[in-house]
Amino acid sequence: MDAAQSIPIARIAVTAVVAGVLGGAAMIGVMRLITRAEWARFHMIVAVGSLITRSREGAFGVGMIVHTISAIVFATLYTIVMWKTGLAHLPISVFACIGLGIIHGMIVSILLVWIISEHHPLPEFKDADLAIALVHFAGHVAYGAVVGLVIGLASF
Repeated sequence: MDAAQSIPIARIAVTAVVAGVLGGAAMIGVMRLITRAEWARFHMIVAVGSLITRSREGAFGVGMIVHTISAIVFATLYTIVMWKTGLAHLPISVFACIGLGIIHGMIVSILLVWIISEHHPLPEFKDADLAIALVHFAGHVAYGAVVGLVIGLASF
C-alpha cells in the first residue's frame, strides 16, 4: 500500500472531531427547538447523564461529556464509511449521512422507548413515548446532515 492509498488518519480524526461537535450541537439544537414547541417534554443531556449518575445531581455535566464523546465517536464512524465508500464529497456526503442519521435515529429511538426508559433510574424519564422517539429521530437526522456537510467540506 503506497502513501496515496493509506488511510488519512489525521485528516479523518480532525474531520470527525469537528463534525462530531457541530453535529452534536445541531442534534441538541433541533431537539431543544422541538421540546420548546412543547410537542414533547424531554431533556436528553440530563437523561443521558443521570443514567450514569443515577440522580439529577451532576447529570447535566456528565451527560454533556458522554454526548460529546459519543458524537465524536459516531462522526468518526460516519467519516470512515464516507471515505471508504467514496462518498466523502458534496453533495452526496450530506445525503448519505442523512441516511445514516435516519438509521441511527431509528435504532436509538426504538431502544429508548422500548428498553432504556423502562430501566432509567429517574421517574421523569421512565415514560418515553412516540413523541420522545420522534424528537430523538429528528435530532439524529440533523446530526447526520451536519456531519455529512463537514465531511463534504473536508473533501477527502
